[in-house]
Amino acid sequence: MVTIRRGTATRARLRRTPFVAITGARHTVPRRSVMLLAMILALAASATSAQEATPTPAWISVSPMPHAHAEFAAAVIGTHVYVAGGFGAGNRLDRYDTERGEWRQLADLPEAVHHPGVAALDGRIYVAGGYRLADHKVVAAVWAYDPATDAWERRADLPTPRGAFGLVALDGRLYAVGGARDHLGGPVSGAVEVYDPGTNSWERRAELPTPREHLAVVATAGRIFAVGGRANGDEGDAFAAANEVYDPSADRWQALAPLPVPRGGLTGVSVAGRIVVLGGERGETTFADADAFDPATNTWTALPPMPTARHGLAGAAVGETIYAIAGSTRAGAVENTPVVEALTLNAAGEEGS
Repeated sequence: MVTIRRGTATRARLRRTPFVAITGARHTVPRRSVMLLAMILALAASATSAQEATPTPAWISVSPMPHAHAEFAAAVIGTHVYVAGGFGAGNRLDRYDTERGEWRQLADLPEAVHHPGVAALDGRIYVAGGYRLADHKVVAAVWAYDPATDAWERRADLPTPRGAFGLVALDGRLYAVGGARDHLGGPVSGAVEVYDPGTNSWERRAELPTPREHLAVVATAGRIFAVGGRANGDEGDAFAAANEVYDPSADRWQALAPLPVPRGGLTGVSVAGRIVVLGGERGETTFADADAFDPATNTWTALPPMPTARHGLAGAAVGETIYAIAGSTRAGAVENTPVVEALTLNAAGEEGS
């Protein structure tokens, strides 16, 4: 309660003195401080209400693939995502139009394969290696698909035939990293080979320090990142948590902060300046995890998990939207799903609705 005595002299003093005497207190509070505190409380309440009104960031379901699919890979040209090979559709090449939300089947692969490497370079889709559907034996063939003609062309074979490896494009070249030789689950490889489309030739580079297969390989900002994986059935942390980066200019690998949720059978993309790895398997567990790695700080952040846990899925990024495509929902088995789920990140690299 504020007590003010009546009287002209008193009223004059109150007008000149910016204080309010508060009954029961032994000090006075500046009137400006009271007003400032009220404004701060009002702003805080408004910010809290705005946060409560903002919907929780989440994955959304988009157009599913026309067939269930697993153990394949994807590449992006413009706003189109291309997926090739795999269990359930070994000879198919399909394209997803992210603007229209439509799938279209394109010219079949010259040979049906699963676990191939897939990458986009100079407006073409390259499909390399993998295993034959008939006997799961490794293949060395490299094919280039031209969207303008809907046709395939044979290119120089992989020097080290393998499957379950990573194929990425960087600075006008293709890099093949890791994998397993001979057959599915065969001897692990640490081979790193680079393809020059101008000379149609491959060249050997420094080997992956931790040879492994079923890993995620992502290229961004002049470097190549190899995350997770396993080796000849060994799913220990040495392989499943491995995170290594390759600098082509120095031809050198370096170890980075380990993957916080170790696993193999995962996929990865580059988006909003970060490496994002999705899904995977380990033992009898199939993962829905989405983990983002910031190369600038060498730290990991957990993103919202995918609605559908799976391994052997394909990942793609168009702008700041991540697509998690198909895969198998059972660890160590082929139980394919056609589901496609998407998560959009904002410019700051955080989740957005």
